Amino acid sequence: MGIRRGMAAAALALGVGVTVLPSAPAWAANSECTVQTFWTTCSTGNLSAINGWIDVTTFESYIGNPLCDASEIRWKLVDATNGVVVGRGTGATNRWRISGLTNSYYGRLDNCPRMTIRIHNS
Repeated sequence: MGIRRGMAAAALALGVGVTVLPSAPAWAANSECTVQTFWTTCSTGNLSAINGWIDVTTFESYIGNPLCDASEIRWKLVDATNGVVVGRGTGATNRWRISGLTNSYYGRLDNCPRMTIRIHNS
């Protein structure tokens, strides 16, 4: 019995048979904004690129705009520390990933009302 306990303790000390699963990032989050009626722009809150990337999703809000459609969305991802645009695009997107990032970033829309941008870091 003493030998088994000793072997079990040695196995645990060496990490044999122990599985370590990655946990969700501590700062995993998302932020979004919708361009309000009579406005043409909005910006999300800042998110850190904790995994080295930020995902961007853009879409028309649930209340459509009769003057514009989702194909007219103009978005960009901006470095919050220095103002450099690190990614941009047009139209509705479904999780466009921008990688190689190390700072804090925000998303911005410049287009018609009732369009939405959401940025994710997880």
